[in-house]
Amino acid sequence: MTSIQLFISAEGRFVGFKAQGHTGYARHGEDIVCAGVSTLIQTTALGLEKIVRAALNIKAQKETGYFLCEVTGDNSQAQLERADLLLRNMYLGLIEMSKANDYHKYLHVSIKEVE
Repeated sequence: MTSIQLFISAEGRFVGFKAQGHTGYARHGEDIVCAGVSTLIQTTALGLEKIVRAALNIKAQKETGYFLCEVTGDNSQAQLERADLLLRNMYLGLIEMSKANDYHKYLHVSIKEVE
């Protein structure tokens, strides 16, 4: 199962996420759930970096399926607002994916408040 935890600030802004694990829906290279999750995660991180130009803390371990992406404190108010929009969009995509075709058995999405 892949677990994705999105981070939300006390102000109610999404400020990052952590993904862990492999979905186990199908064999490596044929896992459509994993492919969908990976696409959403990587596209969001790319958008945060290239479009928002947000200062980020990113860590990844391909073997374990671990990916961490956090917006750091070195961002303008406008960057934080745009980052929130991209992360909210990712959250919506993940929630809808988990509802489809019993994919919730392979994907768990949660929100954690951070300081």
